[in-house]
Amino acid sequence: MKTSASLTIFILIGSLFLLPFGALASDTIKLGLVTPLSTGDFRSGKINVQTVELAVEELNAKGGILGKKVEVVIADDEGKPASGVIAIKRMIASQKVSAVVGLWHSSVAVAQEKVATQMQVPIMLHYSWTDDLTAGHSDYVYRVGPYNAEIAQLAMPYIKKNFKNMAIMYETNAFGTGFAKYLEKIAKADGINVYSIGYPQEATDLKPQLLELKAKSPRPELLVIAAVYEATNLIPKQAYEIGLAPEMQILCSWDWPTYPAFHEILGDKGVGVTYATFESDELKLSPLGEKFKKAYKAKYNMDPPVFALFLYDEVMILAETMERINSSDPKKIAEGLKDTKFQGTTGLITFERKEGPGPIWNQWMGHQLFINKLTAVEGKGYKREQIYP
Repeated sequence: MKTSASLTIFILIGSLFLLPFGALASDTIKLGLVTPLSTGDFRSGKINVQTVELAVEELNAKGGILGKKVEVVIADDEGKPASGVIAIKRMIASQKVSAVVGLWHSSVAVAQEKVATQMQVPIMLHYSWTDDLTAGHSDYVYRVGPYNAEIAQLAMPYIKKNFKNMAIMYETNAFGTGFAKYLEKIAKADGINVYSIGYPQEATDLKPQLLELKAKSPRPELLVIAAVYEATNLIPKQAYEIGLAPEMQILCSWDWPTYPAFHEILGDKGVGVTYATFESDELKLSPLGEKFKKAYKAKYNMDPPVFALFLYDEVMILAETMERINSSDPKKIAEGLKDTKFQGTTGLITFERKEGPGPIWNQWMGHQLFINKLTAVEGKGYKREQIYP
C-alpha cells in the first residue's frame, strides 16, 4: 500500500512537467522587460520601465489580460551583451514570461534575440535599429520601431538637398556600424563626399577624432552622430570646444537632445543642433496616443519621447493578441502576432514580411521621419522647430 501510494504521487508529480505552458493555470500573466538600468543608456532604460509599468497599470485597471493580472518582470542588461543574455535566459527559464519587451542597445539585442528564438519566446523591438535583428527572419522577433536602412533612406533627401560634404561618427557596435555603413553607401551614390570615423562605445574623449575631421579638406558641412552611449552628448560639446561647430552642422541620429542631460551638458551651445525623430506636431497622434501622452506626463512630469509610444504600442499589441488567440502561451503569441492589425499611438500597425534577404520581416513600415532644430534655451530644455520636411 505504501509503495503503491508513493508510486501514484510520483506519477502525478512527473505528469505535471509534461503539461503544456499555461496548463498549470496561474492568476498572473508575466511580461518580461530587459533594458539598461545601471550602465549603458540607462536614461532611456528608465523611460522604458516607466512606459511598461504605466501600460500594465492601465491593463490591470481594466481587468488584466484574459481575466488575469499582468505582472512585469524587470531585469537590467547593463548595456552589455553578456549581461543581457544572462538576464533574458533567467527571465524565460525561471519566470516563465509570455513575451519580452524593452530591449535597447542593438549589440545586446542581437545576442538576446538568439536566446529568445532558441527558447521560443517572442521579443518585440521598439528602438533597437540594427537590420540584423529582423534580417534573420526569426518567427519570434517583431519590430514596431524603425531599422537602420530605413532611417538612412528617410533622412537622405534632407542631407542631399543641404550638404555636399558630410562626416559620420559612429560607435563600432551593431547599431553604429550598421547605420554608418548604409548611410555612407547611399550618400556616396548621391554624389556626397563622406568621411566616416568609428570609435569604441565606451569612449569619453572624442577630440582626437573631431580634430581629424577639422583637418579634412574640404571640411565637412554636416556631422551625423550615430551614438547611444556616453558620446551622445560629448561629441557635440567637444565639437564646439575645438571650433568645429557651429560652422559645421550637427545632426543627431535620434532624439536624445530632448533629454534633460543634453541641456545640462551643452547649455546654450546646444542651440542650433538638429536631430532626427519620428515625432512631429504634423504627426497627429491617435486617441490612444493622446491618452497615453496625457497619462505619461501626469505621472512622470514630462512628455514621453516617441520611442515610448512605440513601446506602449507593443505592450498593448501583446495584450490584444493574447485576448484574440485566448492564450498566453509564447509559441501561440508569436504565431498570433503575424495577424496584428492594431490602431497604435501613431498609426495602424501591421507586420510586413518580404521573402529573400533583408530586414523586412515581422516589421512595421509606417514610420515618418522628421528633422528638428533646437532654436533657443527654454527653462531646462530648448525650443525647437521642424526644418524637414
